[in-house]
Amino acid sequence: MGVRQNADMASGSFAEHLAGLDEVALTGLLRARPDVRIEPVPCGFEQLAQRLCGPESLVAALRSVDRDAIVVGEAAAALGSLATVEAVARLVAAPQQAVHDAVDELCGRGLAWLVSGTVCLPERLAEHWSAEISGGRPLAAIARSALADDLRSAADALGVEVAGLRKPELIARLVEVLSDARAMADVVRRLPAPARDRLEQLRRGYGQYYPGYGAQVGTGASADRMLAAGGLVVRVHGRWEMPREVGVAAWLAQRDLLVTGRPRIPQAAVAATAALPTAQAAVQDLLRGVTSLLDEAHAHSIVALKKGGVGPRERSRLAAQLALPAEVLALGIDLTYAAGLLGQADAGYAPTEQYAAWREATPARQWSELVTAWFTLEHAPTSREIQGDKELPPPLPLASAAGALRRAVLRAARGGLSVRAVGDHVDWFFPLHGYEAAQLRDKVAAAVREAELLGVVASDGLTDCGEQLVAILDDGSGDTEPGDTVDGLAERVAGVLVESPCTVILQSDLTAVVSGQPTAAVSRLLRTAAVSEARGAAGVWRFSPASVRAAFDAGWTAPRLLTELAAVSDRPVPQPLEYLVMDAARRHGTVRVRGMRSCVVADETMITELLHTRSLAKLSLAQVAPTVLSSPYEMDEVLARLRAAGLSPVAEDASGAVIVEQRQEHRASAPRSPVRVPSRARLGPAELARQLLADPSGEDGGAGTSETFEQLAQLNPALTDTELILLADAVEHQRDVLITYRNKTGNRTVREIQPCHLYGRWLDSWCHLRSAQREFTVANIESVAPVG
Repeated sequence: MGVRQNADMASGSFAEHLAGLDEVALTGLLRARPDVRIEPVPCGFEQLAQRLCGPESLVAALRSVDRDAIVVGEAAAALGSLATVEAVARLVAAPQQAVHDAVDELCGRGLAWLVSGTVCLPERLAEHWSAEISGGRPLAAIARSALADDLRSAADALGVEVAGLRKPELIARLVEVLSDARAMADVVRRLPAPARDRLEQLRRGYGQYYPGYGAQVGTGASADRMLAAGGLVVRVHGRWEMPREVGVAAWLAQRDLLVTGRPRIPQAAVAATAALPTAQAAVQDLLRGVTSLLDEAHAHSIVALKKGGVGPRERSRLAAQLALPAEVLALGIDLTYAAGLLGQADAGYAPTEQYAAWREATPARQWSELVTAWFTLEHAPTSREIQGDKELPPPLPLASAAGALRRAVLRAARGGLSVRAVGDHVDWFFPLHGYEAAQLRDKVAAAVREAELLGVVASDGLTDCGEQLVAILDDGSGDTEPGDTVDGLAERVAGVLVESPCTVILQSDLTAVVSGQPTAAVSRLLRTAAVSEARGAAGVWRFSPASVRAAFDAGWTAPRLLTELAAVSDRPVPQPLEYLVMDAARRHGTVRVRGMRSCVVADETMITELLHTRSLAKLSLAQVAPTVLSSPYEMDEVLARLRAAGLSPVAEDASGAVIVEQRQEHRASAPRSPVRVPSRARLGPAELARQLLADPSGEDGGAGTSETFEQLAQLNPALTDTELILLADAVEHQRDVLITYRNKTGNRTVREIQPCHLYGRWLDSWCHLRSAQREFTVANIESVAPVG
């Protein structure tokens, strides 16, 4: 880490460490922690330290570091004030250089800092790791209240020569022996199982009792005697107490606390250039499938479940109708929703206003919008978790570590490395995934499979498109707006993802074979006058009397239809198809239905035929004139039954004008994306670094002095200044914030809220978790973080 020249000697606090960084190092740290750059930005290094130490910020940063950094951080927490680099290296049995590298990783992300060679951790992080290790008191503190004879017994059990040692010397020797955590871990491993179980109880802080009072007998008392005989517990005021040093050894005995260094990942068997055709084909297939999904939703909205989402039955129907694999359909639903192309309408899900522009965009732009949504999505569309024994169907968002795992795999595979080999070592690259072994394999497989479907991975390596995706989205670290990111990515891949020409071949068997990506005009024409029979690299559409009649019902004429067909196929229309169109046109409108509930008008011959058609008996047709029939049914019902009988009726209004049937097109408003677009501006890392260095104490910032800030500070003095500033800003400007909240029953939840106003001691807010207005007691808010 770089340090500014002539900087004052740091006293050891995190804020003063940050103030001692030079501009390059500070800019790098701010780039690695983009959440602290969301406005209102910290004024001065004290506020920066508070933002960096917020629980949500720490969690996000920890999920971005590798296993070596986590191991070194845990070791530093275990050693506490004794956590020099040398001591940590001894504890993890690693070379000092490897530990230095891991410490640099932690320091570069604001998760640690060095003071005179000692590794220091943010207080909240140190407390978290220490609680996992052991919460006991150090031996030096315990020994002051213990009898010298009890200490002498413990020392003797540990092989310490006690002859002639006074109590202070005895304590010093015991501390020296117990501080060798690796040697003590070997002692713990040799204990009988009951003694190890008892030690684990003591380490966790329960199961203590006073010997001699009959509170616990049998196995527990016997195990305590074993621990006492081994010098691992000390009797203090009639109670067994385990020193913290022994707790650290017990924790170490249960795990492999080793710094291994980055795994050696082999190169992918096939170079990115050789895999290019595979990637291009995958992108074409994906875009074709997504386009057909959106076109179908445009014509007929996708049915939604009452609870939201697209259920298994509707997905099966769509997959069969669109000839799409189930995984591609699930991926398409999630990605189009996340990208804002699909939204919820009254009848289900339908394309949004953005769909029209996306439909006309280049393949590079279309792919960039979808793949950007996928990269930032927090779950795996093809491997959705089950919540409460029930499926949470797409496109409903859900909490998952699959997104972070996906990003870790892609980052680690940059530079032509084997993606599957990275997946085999994902525990090192993303140690805090939280999955069991079987689940982890499934999530890695889903990430790789989705990447292959998107053309990001091919032949076990990142494609050129994949390399560009990770470069622009990962290296930027949130410096650019989402739209700028998509534009930049589309520009980079434009030379690779070229538009494949759409070819339409009209055949004499009344079919049209469509290869390439159908344009919007081709799709609209074929949907109007034909029926899809097969989809894939080459789609097949069939013309029939009913499909052509439907085009005439929508206002098309025979000359216009034949002209459009000839134009899209760039060749004459086959004679059988021309005959079909002309015959349908000749028959179309020979029967007319005029609205009066209902009046059917035709020539006398047709009227006679209608009266004697058995399938039309349910219409209760009655002849009121030689060329007129009446029916008690509505016009739509009469039209439907006449068409089912093979006729081509047209509808007329009361004046006799033909009614052109407009096909309903479904649209939805753009959804609030599960990949949240920050509602606050984000300052660039270099700009914020310059501001902080120019005003280290934040005296010129002027933040946090509003009346709302003062009210919140009185209601909840436990919140830090930066948390109060964020909350006050959210109240005053109705912006989203993320809060950790403990309700009156003591249950803790994390809520994303949009405060409306502050009244009394309550915060009236819109809760995104409940999709409803809620009141939150300000005093029960435990932490505040920005959204984004």
